[in-house]
Amino acid sequence: MTIRQWKVFRAVVEQGSLTRAAQVLYMSQPAVSHVVTELEQQLGYTLLDRIGRHCAVNERGLQLYHKLVPILEAIEDLEQNTADFEKQAPLRIGSSITIANMWLPSLVAHFHSLYPKTPVRVQVDRAKEIVRKVLVNEVDLGFTEGVCEEECLVRLPFSRYRLTFVCRPDWPAAKHKILKLDQLAEQAWLLREQGSAIRDSLDSALRLRQIQVKPAWESVNSQVLKQAALAGLGIALLPEQMVRPQLASGALTEVKIEGIELENQNWMIYHRDKFESEAIRGWKHLIEQTGTENGDE
Repeated sequence: MTIRQWKVFRAVVEQGSLTRAAQVLYMSQPAVSHVVTELEQQLGYTLLDRIGRHCAVNERGLQLYHKLVPILEAIEDLEQNTADFEKQAPLRIGSSITIANMWLPSLVAHFHSLYPKTPVRVQVDRAKEIVRKVLVNEVDLGFTEGVCEEECLVRLPFSRYRLTFVCRPDWPAAKHKILKLDQLAEQAWLLREQGSAIRDSLDSALRLRQIQVKPAWESVNSQVLKQAALAGLGIALLPEQMVRPQLASGALTEVKIEGIELENQNWMIYHRDKFESEAIRGWKHLIEQTGTENGDE
């Protein structure tokens, strides 16, 4: 027996004739009759009493009809709602701390406006940890910054940000127009933890110049470092956007360092073997659009 046979037989019972059933099913009357006859042959008994040119459902047919109706209703409900299952599946996102602070909330809000039925679950961690989670499928999409060279990852750029050294205007380093490289080791540094994209950018630049610095403060939270700089405790390396209000008000001032200009690229990443669900395709479109607007084509 097939679901098609069940649906045709149900229509015959509910419409009261083969002809009317054929009309609602957009089939010919002989085709409907053939389907019912096939079903009867498979069952081994008749479902319709055929008298002359007329036919009517018999008791065996009514018994079968009452058993089929709830099954068919369940199947049809499943068919109608299957399309929503993918949309309702949670999307797992991993984000580096800086992106989670400055870009991700607005991106997620935009995504929710486009895909309101898709829940988003966000994990915030260091950039390198986000890359690891994408590689082992602990998250579906990753948002990270800086260098990302794993060949099995697809990378989509969507923005970039300048890193700036800042301190309070009365901090001794503020009096120098440009801080010399040989003056760096004696400064009190307020830095992100090792393994973060911001710290990696600084360490790479210093390594090229064979310079090492030791942080007075080390934190996974850039906001903590900004507050420490505002308290006059040293020089912090932070995204320019994060300290723009304080630079404008004069609460903080930028410290220039000889020959060092730092900038990080932001990426959305996913494994190249990852199945691209409708939600992932939606994120790709959103990120490509954002990257175009920010000049990161």
